[in-house]
Amino acid sequence: MGIIMFIIYALVGALIIKAGVDNSRSTQYSKEILNELREIKELMKSNKNE
Repeated sequence: MGIIMFIIYALVGALIIKAGVDNSRSTQYSKEILNELREIKELMKSNKNE
């Protein structure tokens, strides 16, 4: 019984770690998208002023 519980805890732990890694990647992508949008906004402002 103890080995089965250990395996279940190990699998749950691995899933939690995977979710954390996926979340950090998602956060990185979101930051990159926001930076791109800021650059586009600045370009649009500069083009409007010309």
